[in-house]
Amino acid sequence: MDACSESRQRKDGAFHFPVFHRKHPCVDEDPSTIHAASVSDAGTVIGNDKIHQGKYFMAIRLGTPAVFNLVTIDTGSTLSWVNCKRCRIRCHEQAPEAGPKLDPHRSATYRHVGCSDEDCLDIQADNGVPYGCVDETDTCLYGLRYGSQYSAGKLGRDRLALGDNYTIVDDFVFGCSEDDRFYGLEAGVIGLGDKRYSFFNQMARLTTYNAFAYCFPGDHRAEGFLIVGPYPQKLELVTTLIRGYGRRQHVYSVLLLGIAVDGKPLEVDGRQILVVDSGTDDTFVSSSVFYALAEAIASAMRDKAYYREYGRKVCFRPAGGEPVNWRSLPTVQMQLLRATLELPPENVFHQQSTDRICLAFQSNAAAGVPDVQILGNKALRSFRVVYDLQKMTFGFQARAC
Repeated sequence: MDACSESRQRKDGAFHFPVFHRKHPCVDEDPSTIHAASVSDAGTVIGNDKIHQGKYFMAIRLGTPAVFNLVTIDTGSTLSWVNCKRCRIRCHEQAPEAGPKLDPHRSATYRHVGCSDEDCLDIQADNGVPYGCVDETDTCLYGLRYGSQYSAGKLGRDRLALGDNYTIVDDFVFGCSEDDRFYGLEAGVIGLGDKRYSFFNQMARLTTYNAFAYCFPGDHRAEGFLIVGPYPQKLELVTTLIRGYGRRQHVYSVLLLGIAVDGKPLEVDGRQILVVDSGTDDTFVSSSVFYALAEAIASAMRDKAYYREYGRKVCFRPAGGEPVNWRSLPTVQMQLLRATLELPPENVFHQQSTDRICLAFQSNAAAGVPDVQILGNKALRSFRVVYDLQKMTFGFQARAC
């Protein structure tokens, strides 16, 4: 197996998968060659804005014979699902790079989840589905919502393979989607939320330690990773992991105490709970914190000869029209309980063009999510992020990929 396709179970019992930026040499975007030992054979994760902007994808194989799919890694949701053939109502378009749609009728190892099965009852209760069953075939139905997006279909079990056709989980529980409204071109979603039937917990039963960690690479030269199980304990920053947030009992959260720009604290009470969500790009904070942050950033940018563009997002251009000088841009410090995340400019701003950048923070109210604050994946790119469910801690290691 070559370096691009190496995914393995380590001696300490952890499952380790490489993660690639979409421009990494190991990732070939040509759909005619993507089934070679670049993505599909590696159990890898890649970022590809052509498929879904701001998301990172994991390559999986489901069924017998195995069907390759790219799916979003999402710590903010629980049930994994993929687009299935024989779409009943409407299903989103799937990019060729994301693999073909799964046809459960052609898999020798696929079977339905029964209506009285514990997984069926739990998934329906957790997602507000009072009852859903195809009585003639004893098949459990599911429905999920992601804001204005949704997926609905039948629950099934099948063989999940990662890496060089190495079977990780037999009877893997997932949703076979037959109706959705979904804005990406990937095959579906892999959920790492804190429920018994999530991808993480189904994998964790095969390991010796209840934790997972990942590093999403920020540029094409870096290789990242996803680990389920034991992880290297050396960490720069450790803070308390809060299980759940309000009605969202499956999410993982941290306590934010305050924010600073170039070391100068904002003059506003920044204390709030942030849900750490790998499936969300930007970071969403309360309106009072966002407007104070935007003003502090704008002030720092004026001092560096940038002017602000006013619109839905907070964006800047160099006053002289020259390319953005990333080394001169302000940094942001996020003060957590007993730890401070130091965000470099690359984690604070999106580059829209060579001479235009936009803030990767938004107001939760303006974005339509007034009841929750989110720490998105842009802020944490190149950090090793550890979710330790045994110690109930988050760990962070800068420049880890």
